[in-house]
Amino acid sequence: MDRRSFLKVGGGLIFLAACRNSTPQKEWEKSRKIPIFVDSNRKVGHQVRTAISLPVSSTETIDTLIVGGGIAGLAAACSLPSDNYVVCELDTNFGGTSGAISINNQLYSQGAHYDLAYPNHYGKDGLELLQKLNIIDFNAKSKLWEFKDKEYLIPAGLEEACYYNGNKRESVLENTELRQNFVALLKEYEGQFTLPSTLISKELHHLDQLTFYDYLNKYLPIDDKFMESIDYQMLDDWGGTSTQVSALAGIHYYKSRPYYDGKEIELLSPPQGNFYFIQKMMQQLNPNQLKSNHLVFGLIKEKDHWLVDVYDNENSTRKQYKANQVIYAGQKHALKYIHPESYASFSDIQYAPWVVMNIEMEECSLKDSKWQNDFLSPDNTFLGFVDSTIQTKNQPRVLTAYFCFPEVHHYQIENLEEDANELVEETIEKISQYYDENIRPFVKQVHIKLMGHAMPIPSPNYITKERTLVKDGLAFAGVDSGRFPLMFDAMDSGIQAAKALFDE
Repeated sequence: MDRRSFLKVGGGLIFLAACRNSTPQKEWEKSRKIPIFVDSNRKVGHQVRTAISLPVSSTETIDTLIVGGGIAGLAAACSLPSDNYVVCELDTNFGGTSGAISINNQLYSQGAHYDLAYPNHYGKDGLELLQKLNIIDFNAKSKLWEFKDKEYLIPAGLEEACYYNGNKRESVLENTELRQNFVALLKEYEGQFTLPSTLISKELHHLDQLTFYDYLNKYLPIDDKFMESIDYQMLDDWGGTSTQVSALAGIHYYKSRPYYDGKEIELLSPPQGNFYFIQKMMQQLNPNQLKSNHLVFGLIKEKDHWLVDVYDNENSTRKQYKANQVIYAGQKHALKYIHPESYASFSDIQYAPWVVMNIEMEECSLKDSKWQNDFLSPDNTFLGFVDSTIQTKNQPRVLTAYFCFPEVHHYQIENLEEDANELVEETIEKISQYYDENIRPFVKQVHIKLMGHAMPIPSPNYITKERTLVKDGLAFAGVDSGRFPLMFDAMDSGIQAAKALFDE
């Protein structure tokens, strides 16, 4: 499949005409090549064959080895009763799908940027960790948990805007009679969809047996325009449309957060996105025990310990760890190579590929921008962008654009490693259309993060499937262990994996 065909998948077409009222570009501007920097760890992951052929350079005995330095892996490290552990992260930097990039000494999200609000809805263990990390505090007067870093709260009037096929509107879901009926339909689930997802009552598990589309079609006179908006929101959080995700996931999206009940909520979203939580956790941990550029490529159970093969990419050496316990918080699709015996529990998982593009701007004035700018068009792979000026002062403007591609095409993301210019130009055209102004003259450079397996799609039976998460000193964490792809579920999965090992 060529690049152009790839970008047409999913019923969308990434190419759009130039802005209707934008100023024509000068010839020199058209020919100006924008510097593009692409970040992907795919090639490192493919070095297993090289690693196997190397002699073992060192062997170390430890209590716990943690695979993966994302939210789940670091939360597990923060929850261990012993400080005799090592965290191995494949990438150069920690964060996983919650990574960030530094531009002019300011961090910007290069992965998940989910808004964090309503902490009272979170489970007890997660709240305790957030308090330990000095992120939240309990207000005895209001009897509510509140975020401490007030500078990262997004003002209610600047939270989001929606661009829909050439027009601006306040919300992705228009305030129509159908939306009112939709809100009324879900009212019976008020207060029943807290986080983490493991706290959802088993009485609601039947909702995991059908798609969200089938659920809505059963109770509402849905139409294509309404479902277009629903599908956008499902892709934005779940990586799949209403025909792909379960009714449990769809209802959770709307009922785990007070979005359509008229309440104003505190919305925490630092410019570095979920990397904010990575930073907080790393401050609690010993940096000498956090190993980046370390690829775990083999897990073997030997009597009373695990033999873990690790490739140190920075030094091109092979290490081995003898660990009493292992917490596997890496992506589960790699288990077919690392520990095939465990792969069966996770072989059903489908992953949505993501591309995150940080567009660094020269000084410019753009009108009507919000923090999150949703974008609905025939191309349903482009989800919109975040404008950093709502979050940072006296810093260059950075527009962070998000793409979600169909699961079956995650290998095609590799094409962008060689030539991302076309996608960059088309993204600039889209954002120019949003502002009704040509932004290309102000684009300084572009940074792209490729994630071929960014998030698990919560399809029917995904949440309720029986999975072996703890056995023989091996515990699994991460949102792809049967959790919703949300920051809080990732964090809780790490906490519970650490607890389970020491309760086993």
